[in-house]
Amino acid sequence: MPASGIAFRKAKFEFARRRHLVALLRTALSVGAMWLALSAAGDNFASAEVQPANEPIGVAQGIHPGRVVWVHEPDATDWAGPGDGHWWESNHTSQTVVNQMMSRAIRELTGQSNDAAAWDKLFRYINKKRGKGNVGYKAGEKIVIKVNFVGFIWRHGGVNPENYNLESQRDYMNTSPQMILALLRQLVERVGVKQSDISIGDSLAYFANEYYNIFHKAFPNVRYLDYTGKFGRIKMRQSSVPLYWSCNPENLLQDYVPVSFASADYLINLANLKAHTGAGVTLCAKNHYGSLVRWPAQKGYYDLHRTAFSGGTGKYRVLVDIMGHAHIGGKTVLYLIDGLYSGIHPRDKAPRKWSSYPFDVDWTSSLFASEDPVAIDSVGFDFLRTEWSDYPWKAGANDYLREAALADNPPSGTFYDPDHSGNVKRLPSLGAHEHWDNWKEKKYSRNLGTGKGVELVAVRPGSSALGATERQSIVARGAKVVKLAGDFKFTEGPAVDAAGNVFFTDQPNDRIVKWSVDGELSTSLQPCGRSNGLFFDKKGNLLACADENNQLWSIDPQGRATVLVKNYKGKLLNGPNDLWVRPDGGIYFTDPFYKRPYWRRGAMEQDGQCVYYLSPAHKTLTRVVDDLVQPNGIVGTPDGRKLYVADIGAGKTYAYDIEKDGTLSNKKLFCRMGSDGMTIDSEGNVYLTGRGVTVFDRKGNKIEQIGVDEPWTANVCFGGKERKTLFITASKGLYAICMRVKGVN
Repeated sequence: MPASGIAFRKAKFEFARRRHLVALLRTALSVGAMWLALSAAGDNFASAEVQPANEPIGVAQGIHPGRVVWVHEPDATDWAGPGDGHWWESNHTSQTVVNQMMSRAIRELTGQSNDAAAWDKLFRYINKKRGKGNVGYKAGEKIVIKVNFVGFIWRHGGVNPENYNLESQRDYMNTSPQMILALLRQLVERVGVKQSDISIGDSLAYFANEYYNIFHKAFPNVRYLDYTGKFGRIKMRQSSVPLYWSCNPENLLQDYVPVSFASADYLINLANLKAHTGAGVTLCAKNHYGSLVRWPAQKGYYDLHRTAFSGGTGKYRVLVDIMGHAHIGGKTVLYLIDGLYSGIHPRDKAPRKWSSYPFDVDWTSSLFASEDPVAIDSVGFDFLRTEWSDYPWKAGANDYLREAALADNPPSGTFYDPDHSGNVKRLPSLGAHEHWDNWKEKKYSRNLGTGKGVELVAVRPGSSALGATERQSIVARGAKVVKLAGDFKFTEGPAVDAAGNVFFTDQPNDRIVKWSVDGELSTSLQPCGRSNGLFFDKKGNLLACADENNQLWSIDPQGRATVLVKNYKGKLLNGPNDLWVRPDGGIYFTDPFYKRPYWRRGAMEQDGQCVYYLSPAHKTLTRVVDDLVQPNGIVGTPDGRKLYVADIGAGKTYAYDIEKDGTLSNKKLFCRMGSDGMTIDSEGNVYLTGRGVTVFDRKGNKIEQIGVDEPWTANVCFGGKERKTLFITASKGLYAICMRVKGVN
């Protein structure tokens, strides 16, 4: 269909340039050309069977039924294309960003605030579904990760079988090593799975050295599965557990699931986002072609390509049997689609940048996650069909999704029962299938509140026009952490004045430094009493935790210091560390004990590490918290009603109600993380520091992780004329990143 193809290509070109009106007209032209071609020639690319938008079928699966999380993070990928090394190398795909994407995906999928709780929810859900009760993962249980290593397939010549080195297809769209490492780290570090209880591989592939060496260095005891089992890998073999094809073929060899699958307690399906010249798309379902220990079209066995490549609708689909088998789909705790780089198999030897919205001629840089195998492939299908006008539009390309959604009463009339010989127990619906409303809004029935099908939770940087249930990033779109200044000994305590200038301390050098709104660096005060935490009051005085003599100071605009607090009940304070000023001028500060090499004092004189409140007139000092291990970071809401205090010694942060007299009440655990410094933004999100900057919403749900390339991140504040720049003091440097949200006064 030349008219259709040309129109679609022009439409995509114009979408990327935001010429939406013309693009829509050309899209309409292309669809018209398709139908003309269909009536004239019966072209296989015509999608006569396209299901209407937002008409869900099947029974949605998961903790939040039908939920699919889409994390889009352009900062994950930085590759110029073939000739610029290889996309899977660490300098082209950011492991840090991919780790954050994986974490965010599982938390959004389950609605939990931390990774460990999210995984516990996932395991409990599948165990209840399988009749094993409300139990989480137990030590010793086995997990298999099925990845997609099509570029390493034994018969394609990409990997040298004599040494396992990659010789061709070096840029093919395999599951990325960064995505696999992120998943392994989650399982080992968050769930507590022993490395030796995890198996990972693809039955049709050689586990190439270029990937294996990356994984084996980080996780040497994981079991790496492949086609032949050489060079430390483990050969995948058939078990005695049969897989029956529901079309009931005769006089063929019996298929069996692999030993690793049969002996596993759980599976994780980690597929790729790819179109396919034969099947139309290849996503989570077709990923399991590499789960059988034989070639899909191997002589003597049932030919899997026969139905997967078949056009039309209402036909038996082999993928339904694979998706529904008790030891494959029945054990799958999580479905993932690696969408960092996408292409068309087998035509493309390297990934392609996408022009459709919102990728705008860039890599797809995405990760999809779901507990519903039908819903996740339905979403992947819609993305692929939006980008490409050829193969995903093949007649029958999504027929397997309809059959799977209606497996208990499919359009084909097939009695799907992959676990038994003959028709014994029909499969139930395997999940929900529907198409979104349009390429820009990307809304499904659960987003619209009109049905019980799919819900797309979109997590993207910055704001957008997406109509899916969206968790917008608090970081400005495309923004990255930048280093403003360095060569300090240790930076701390940033504070912003009324003009937006940021002051911070270089504590070992006993000075306060100013970063102006014009980007100029200067020394504001030296010496400064070894100041640590800083905060400006409404009069323009800079309040400082002057650690040299364990005091609280007020420094006027001329640099003159007044001691506000020098002891509590006649005894030296431990060392005021961080502070916050409430709207009426009352001051809260933390007083942990960190013995300094420059102190001339003796042992700790206070009977605890506490939080204090100094009245607005600076006359009365009250101890308001005395039950924490080691309080450190502190910040309050701009209305003066709530105070957050980080107990860095216990690894927790608490929220308190602030009473009129300055006392605190109604202590509640806010999150299970301590912090060195803290700030808050215009949406009520709370920023904690330590290993980079971790951001929690007002309910204590983790929503962002901002990586900083320093051993320790001490403190943060919003600054700049519009308060939309987050300034970060980290080890020997001052850093900043542009934000979508603003700071508060």
